[in-house]
Amino acid sequence: MNAHFSSHTLAEIFRDLFLQERSGVLHLSRGDVHKRVYFDRGMILFGESADEDEDLGPRLLREGKISAGALAEARRNVSEAKDLAQALVNRDLIGKENLADTARFIVEKVVRSVFQWEGGSARFESGWLVQETFESDVVSTFEVILRGIETMVDFEDIAEALHKLDNRVRLRRATPVPIEMLDLSPTLGFVLSRADGTMALREVLSIVPPGEDRAAMRFLYGLLVLGVAELDPPVGDGPFRVADILREHTDRIAVESEQEQALRGEYQRVRDAGPLEILGVSGDSRPEEIENAYERHRVRFSRDHIRPAVRELLRDELAFVESRVLEAYLGMMQNRQAEGRQKADEGARGSGGQEDIRPEDLLIRPEMDKTQTKIAIEASRRNAEAYFQKARKVMREGDYHNAIQFAKLAISYHAEDARYYTLLADCQVRNPEARWQRMAEQNYLKATQIDPWSVDHWLRLGQFYKGRGLKLRARKQFEQALEVAPGNDTAVRELKGL
Repeated sequence: MNAHFSSHTLAEIFRDLFLQERSGVLHLSRGDVHKRVYFDRGMILFGESADEDEDLGPRLLREGKISAGALAEARRNVSEAKDLAQALVNRDLIGKENLADTARFIVEKVVRSVFQWEGGSARFESGWLVQETFESDVVSTFEVILRGIETMVDFEDIAEALHKLDNRVRLRRATPVPIEMLDLSPTLGFVLSRADGTMALREVLSIVPPGEDRAAMRFLYGLLVLGVAELDPPVGDGPFRVADILREHTDRIAVESEQEQALRGEYQRVRDAGPLEILGVSGDSRPEEIENAYERHRVRFSRDHIRPAVRELLRDELAFVESRVLEAYLGMMQNRQAEGRQKADEGARGSGGQEDIRPEDLLIRPEMDKTQTKIAIEASRRNAEAYFQKARKVMREGDYHNAIQFAKLAISYHAEDARYYTLLADCQVRNPEARWQRMAEQNYLKATQIDPWSVDHWLRLGQFYKGRGLKLRARKQFEQALEVAPGNDTAVRELKGL
């Protein structure tokens, strides 16, 4: 194998050698710096370079494990570190355990250092390594590669791409490493337990303690690269490749940019245009032509079609475009109905009687008696309520991420319903990260501002402050709840608890 690698693809080289159970030496170079990593059936055995901290002999001297004379004696007729190690052990100049500790330090330092390169060349020299000094195992190999990923440069692009994925993350049924034997921190152990196929990667990260999300992201990336975890549905065919998610991320950014530009352009176009220009029809268009034109515009800027990031960024513009298109459609259809009634009346007068007039021709749909603005407002409220009900449903099912998205959609259609903000806050408060807690507080406050006569909103805000240990603020909200609803059992009980 001869290949060029970047910081993005180095982990995959280690992974492929690991999964293919290759034996030999991986030569890594960048400019005039050369490093070697020895593999035994896919497991990392040893590493070395000319750096004093990564050269076995000088490192042993620095640690005081051997003398200069012993090193000189062992180095006779040997050139490589693995041979030097064997010579030291054979001459009883050092014990295997002492040697193993230093070897572990060196191999981890070599691997961590090459992951800090922006790129380089890789060449794998196959061959069975005949030696008895170093011992390899799956767990230490996996942990060494994870340590390398911890120091990996240019990780921001990968992190952003992974964070944007909607795919769920789960452990493979048959993992290539006994994960129960890994030495993990409590946070990484928790992250591992949540990779169960029910949550997207960003959702898993949203529930880790503040300040530990970066380490958790690199850990999850390591699980994916090494084949311990997988995305559902998968991105690309075969083993996980960072190029696949970066390509998808690039495509997503392109789509979002295109949609943002189109929506901004449509907002400018419909802002001062009349109904004919908005729908792109002529003054004598038939009702079915108006219907088709409206449907084309509606589908093009449907909220289900626009990506979430664009919906959030241009929430007001999207609502305005929807309202203007709906107004244009209803106005033109109303005019067509009025023209139809007028022709019917003229026909009846011309025939001298009423016998040819159908009853339905005399009926005017109640909605058509309303102003166009009122019709658009009612349509927006119906959409908002539909999304609110969806948010409640998925929240009951424990899908807080989608509940948040549906609640935001409800607010984008109708921003004056306090229930939407309360539900949004109920979901956000489940994330312990400070940023999410602040957003939850703001939405609870918004609910009390919109509907100050609802005792439930004051109780929710008080319970939020109570959970944060802010007893004075909590007391104020519960007292406000009693002003709204004197004798409320929950407010009385909460005040006693304070």
